[in-house]
Amino acid sequence: MRKTLPILLVLNVFIFFNAQNKSTLNINSKSLSTLTVEYNKIYESAKEIISNLLADNKSTAEKSNYDFTSADVSLHKNDFTFNTKTSEDKNRLHLNWVSEMSYNFSPGFGDDENIFYRARVSSGLDWLALGEGSSKNQRIQNSLNEKLRNIDLLEKVKYKREIDHRLNIDHVRAAFDEKKISLLSDYEKILKLLNDFTINQNKIGLKNNAEAAQSKYLLEKISIEKKSLEDLLKTSGRNPLSKEIFTTDIPDLIPVENIDLSVLIKDKAMALKMEKEILDIKRKRDKQLDLRFKLRYNYYSALSRDRNFASVGATINLPLSRSKTDLESDNDLKAKENSLQDMQMIYRNNLSNMYRDYYLLKSEIEILQSESTYLESELKVNSTNEKSNTFSPAAYLTTAEKFLNNQIQICDKKSDLYEKYLEYRMISGTDNKTEGLQNQANDDNAGQETYIWSSFFTNYSNTYIINLMNHWHINRVFLSVGKVADMVKVADFMTKAAENNIQVYRLIGENSYAKTDDGFADLQLVMEDAKTLGFTGIHLDIEPHTFDDYKANVDLYAQRLINLFTNSKTWCIQNNMDLGVSVPMQLPAEVATALHDNNTMAYIMAYDVLSLDKKLNKTAIIRNILGPDYYVWVFRINDFQAFSDLLDAEEAVQTAGVTKIGYYDLSQMNNFKP
Repeated sequence: MRKTLPILLVLNVFIFFNAQNKSTLNINSKSLSTLTVEYNKIYESAKEIISNLLADNKSTAEKSNYDFTSADVSLHKNDFTFNTKTSEDKNRLHLNWVSEMSYNFSPGFGDDENIFYRARVSSGLDWLALGEGSSKNQRIQNSLNEKLRNIDLLEKVKYKREIDHRLNIDHVRAAFDEKKISLLSDYEKILKLLNDFTINQNKIGLKNNAEAAQSKYLLEKISIEKKSLEDLLKTSGRNPLSKEIFTTDIPDLIPVENIDLSVLIKDKAMALKMEKEILDIKRKRDKQLDLRFKLRYNYYSALSRDRNFASVGATINLPLSRSKTDLESDNDLKAKENSLQDMQMIYRNNLSNMYRDYYLLKSEIEILQSESTYLESELKVNSTNEKSNTFSPAAYLTTAEKFLNNQIQICDKKSDLYEKYLEYRMISGTDNKTEGLQNQANDDNAGQETYIWSSFFTNYSNTYIINLMNHWHINRVFLSVGKVADMVKVADFMTKAAENNIQVYRLIGENSYAKTDDGFADLQLVMEDAKTLGFTGIHLDIEPHTFDDYKANVDLYAQRLINLFTNSKTWCIQNNMDLGVSVPMQLPAEVATALHDNNTMAYIMAYDVLSLDKKLNKTAIIRNILGPDYYVWVFRINDFQAFSDLLDAEEAVQTAGVTKIGYYDLSQMNNFKP
């Protein structure tokens, strides 16, 4: 009763001021007591709701370790891949069977008709050596198709990123929608109690109809908004993020000046590059010589007697003119190339505007969070004297409404902020999900090592060779300088290789070192010369299995190889140089064991007529002995008709456990990779 009296006093004062504009008041002590009880219930309910909300916020903040910058919220994990296998038959001539038959009517239109034959039958083979239908033309077409697929893949990669971006935004929206629904539910409970209270006040004349309608409007507004969000969340089937996102620190953006804008147009630049390559391929295809060889059996039925004979021939066709379409294509590509620089500026301007908007919104959230702290303090003050005779719930309820509105605003603005955050990261390429074409499909080679023999090295410039190795991603090369080396060219090559992070080993391919037991003495002289020239390492290509007496003396030659390799390894360690050796697939197990024991890298020369599966089976023992870290699988480029075939073979051996791949040799790699 003591607690009720002050509330009645407050209500009486409230009634007094409201009565000035009321014509009739139907008020009695029982009605006032009922209103007092309802008001107390509203206060207790509001206090419980606010206390639970503050406790939940505090609990989430204390255990929050949510890192939005690295969190993977994407459900779209499937990469777009393509099967690049070709359907062309390997190692087969492209032959056509051609048959022709003709019959001349008699009499004819001219006097000379039917003089030579009445009927003719010709049948035989056409070999499509060059030009349309030939093996070379098919390889060109395969390369062209591959680039067209890759351009299509770039579009799919872009589409995939956009899908991921939309999914990420959906997850963020779902999380904040759930949070907002929870806040609206709390607010709805308080407004429902206040609306019921207003209805009762209206019945006894303390509130007019307009005030009652306003109270109902506020309740319905919140109820409609809550139901709308619930329906959206239910129908979308979205999976929200962790609740920790609500209290985690707002992430910062990478400043525009720290972003490599060239990366943003990388896909477009790559697509443009492939368009140029496609145009070049088409031109080469259209300009190539069309050559067909013919073998025929001919049968002639003449007036006098029949004849039959064999014949051979050839057809040559060489295009000379250049079409107008080629010139138009050149202009289109040039215009696209010029637009790439403009696109970087457009990206910069857009990102700068997004960066500004993001931090303006972030400041608004920080202001609201500061207001939230202030309102929390005010709520504590308003509830401090709740047991005193002068306490009124009115101030607490007013502040509680402000606090809930504050939390709803923070929720809305944080949702907008994180959407801007995701959009900025996607457009700027800093979303840690940007996967280039190389990671999306098996469209590039995996090998990083190759051989250069002196003939190729002599006939091509150092710049051309370096560019070719970069095209193949080579980082280690075994160079044979020849018996009469151009030392100026060698020195310049090694300088250029170092500038491109390519290691150069001296390739020593002299089988005579295995002819005798003391071959290392001669080998050591060559290695010392390699050290003087500044080579990073030594690579030995000594092949006693090519000797006529090898099969009869396998053990002898195996021991000589062990001696050569072991002594060479010791010398290389003493002289701070690396060592690698090329070995055949039929390498004796004891030699493989010696290489493993000496930590020497073995390059398995996996090239002959065997299938890839048989090569893997044939080398299984020595590969197990060497271990995956001490052998390189070397493909011979001439064993493949198309670059896509090489990629398929690389994928196959990698599946079988091969981790390192090399190529034999750079001369064969020249003009092979598109």
